[in-house]
Amino acid sequence: MPQHTGSAARLYGREHERQELDRVLSLARDGKGSALLLVGEPGIGKTALLRYATAHATNFRVLTCRGVPSETELAFAGLHQLLWPVLDRIDELPDAQAAVLRGALGLGGHSGDRLLLGVAVLTLLSELAGERPVLVIIDDLQLLDQPSRNCLRFVSRRIAEEPIAMLVAAHPGTYSETGEPTPVLPIRGLDSASAERLVAEHNPRLSRARTSTLVRLTAGNPLALVELSRGAGTTLSPAAGSHIALGPRLRASFDARLRELPASERTIALIAAADDGADARTIARAAELLGVTAEDFSAALNSELLRPVDGRITVDHPLIRAAVYDSADPELRRIVHAALARVYADSDRERHDWHVAATATEPDQEIAEMLDAAAERAWARGGALAAARIYRRAAALSPDTAAAAHRLARAARAAWDGGDAETARELLQAAEDRAGADAVGAAGGGLAGLFELGQGDTARARRLLLRDAASAEPRFADELRHLALRASWALSDPLTAAQLGAIAARTVDSGTELPPSRLPIAEVAIAVGGEAHALRLYRESIERMRTEGPVTWLGYSLGQQAMLDIAVGRWDDAITEATEGLRLSDDFGGRQTPAYCYAALGFVAALRGDEATAIELTERALTFARPIRFHPLAADAYWCRALAALGAGRPDDAFELLRTIRAPDHFAHQSTIVALSAADAAEAAVRLGLFEPAREYLGILTADAELTTAAWASADAARVRALLAADTEAEALFLEALRTAPIERPFTYARIQLQFGEWLRRMRRRKVALEQLHSAHDTFERLGARPWAERAEREIVMAGDRTTVGVARSDSDPATVLTAQELQVARLAATGLTNREIAARLLISPRTVGNHLSHIFSKLGLAGRGDLVNVDFDNGFRLIP
Repeated sequence: MPQHTGSAARLYGREHERQELDRVLSLARDGKGSALLLVGEPGIGKTALLRYATAHATNFRVLTCRGVPSETELAFAGLHQLLWPVLDRIDELPDAQAAVLRGALGLGGHSGDRLLLGVAVLTLLSELAGERPVLVIIDDLQLLDQPSRNCLRFVSRRIAEEPIAMLVAAHPGTYSETGEPTPVLPIRGLDSASAERLVAEHNPRLSRARTSTLVRLTAGNPLALVELSRGAGTTLSPAAGSHIALGPRLRASFDARLRELPASERTIALIAAADDGADARTIARAAELLGVTAEDFSAALNSELLRPVDGRITVDHPLIRAAVYDSADPELRRIVHAALARVYADSDRERHDWHVAATATEPDQEIAEMLDAAAERAWARGGALAAARIYRRAAALSPDTAAAAHRLARAARAAWDGGDAETARELLQAAEDRAGADAVGAAGGGLAGLFELGQGDTARARRLLLRDAASAEPRFADELRHLALRASWALSDPLTAAQLGAIAARTVDSGTELPPSRLPIAEVAIAVGGEAHALRLYRESIERMRTEGPVTWLGYSLGQQAMLDIAVGRWDDAITEATEGLRLSDDFGGRQTPAYCYAALGFVAALRGDEATAIELTERALTFARPIRFHPLAADAYWCRALAALGAGRPDDAFELLRTIRAPDHFAHQSTIVALSAADAAEAAVRLGLFEPAREYLGILTADAELTTAAWASADAARVRALLAADTEAEALFLEALRTAPIERPFTYARIQLQFGEWLRRMRRRKVALEQLHSAHDTFERLGARPWAERAEREIVMAGDRTTVGVARSDSDPATVLTAQELQVARLAATGLTNREIAARLLISPRTVGNHLSHIFSKLGLAGRGDLVNVDFDNGFRLIP
């Protein structure tokens, strides 16, 4: 960004702010990235501080973008402006990233979602930073298009290990007070002495008294000080009042200044204000259409009003830009927009459509339909939020109420797809207010049902989903019908084996590209014995999400995969997946994704004996599930706590928790999870001497085995029968349970061995008992299930073998030393993937991958990458000979 010779070229005061900016630059020089958000009212001096940072960024590559009103509705316009100088480097990215970035920038390639795009931008900046530090300047964030903001926000969270400094300037309110990790530097008015010096520079003739009044009335706002000081006079007298509103009065000052400009210069300024940030050629062509000569155009570019930057022309400041635009005659504004539309007619369809829409003075069906097409194009490119805004403008131009309501509903669905649920709700409500909920349900893509399913009444959600599925367009209808079936499952409605199979995707072949909403529900897949198949589907889909999108579903999918991996004994993998899911939920938002991830982490904590952590994590899941009576997650939380209590030797607490799940009116009741936890409830009941309730749970298991034909259900039924049987019958039932139980569920299999071994010891058959107990103990140890391993150890000792001692997993064990993301990186590197390929899958930068590998080699005592091939990740990180 070149030094500006206008009012903000010299800084007065600002010692603290300069120190903060210098600190950010110094960190980048030392290889550590950081972001800083400069927040202050319009004209407060944020842009001047950004120019200061640019001037002091010696040997940095500086990339800049600035939000402009004319491009706020254009998807990825800000990102295009930022990356304009380095577009030639896109070809160096991995193919999928390059394609999605080209698609977003309108350079060809396929469309993608915002998180995959964020990875592409992060990788590009990381590559540039490998050559020299990078300074990213983002001015007027509040005017940047939302897709660009989402992308850059994603990047700002992942530059800690990169020599990248990111400085962002925004108005107050651009970010919420919570949930935004970027450090904030509040920019306030100048101190009195600095403000008076600034005024004296621009109007040395202004009296001291009026200078003091100006400083007081403007609260030290530099732009107001400069602009008002030039025309200051009676407006600063005591009779003018004690307060000045920076909006109308400041613009009034601009109006007076603008009226003094030549007509041609005002016209060029208006063109630039109507399409701020456009390239000089576009501005020149529009000016030529309006009769501006080349000489007048050159003269205007040399004025203080306009500022050329990297071949683009911008009005110096948003307030000035607003004054230029608002003070212009409405008819002249329409003429300017018409000229710009002509310029963009053959080169940029979206900008052409926007400028045509700006010429409308009344509802116009033809223009509204044109905007419909523009919205769909933006949506197809991944700019769902831009599509929502375009549809809102189309609604405003709709000649009749029904058409306006239809477009507002479309805008609502687009906003939902873009992750802005609050706006989606407001738009849908506006549509329903105009035409009624029934009339706009299909146009909104079943959004009313989706709201209810994720955040509200599940029964009502099902009714709405089925209502809208009947008339929705095909791309939404199938999704809505399937979601209605899932709602029926959540409500514990009786379902056929075929319906459960559909929810578990049992008939879907491996390799099929399922829409994310069709991936199996983990609990259902486990219930029908299809966890291995479901895991294959999730692994394939997650791989596609990482490389092709939609990455917005990745967090939820990882949470579901974690639940499945718990069932098959891959508990460390489950921790890694759920942890990554939580991290991604920060980017995508939503509450169900983190709730499922907390539940998965809670199960592992419970099974490994960390009951306090399990309770804390499940309470976070219940915070989501309890208020809206989302039965499956609530049931999972209660089951998790029951397992912790059972492992801790408190069958009474476990039984009470599991009996709660079974109560039909309780918010934690869910029939599938009642069946999945029935053997645990029966064991607790038998240990308490409650044999009749245990038989009731046996009945549940028997019925479920008949319905699903799942081997686990038959095995659990057999072991519960063994617990209830007479001694003469128990052995055959335990052996039947072991023959039937899926060995791919090692924890459950070891539980049967433990119970069988306990029975054999009581029958004084110690040798056979020790075989079962040692096998169970080894499995529990491998899984890290210490409470269950200790129970096995006690039985082994009582069976006469005192050589087995409680050897818990050492604190120096690599599986406990590596972080969740380091474990992911290690596994992927062991498969031969490069740093860039690993980065693409984990949505981090290649440099971060390299740092993780350095830590991994040190912690595991490995010489290099090649040694990872010989690590057995599933058995204590032992080296394979």
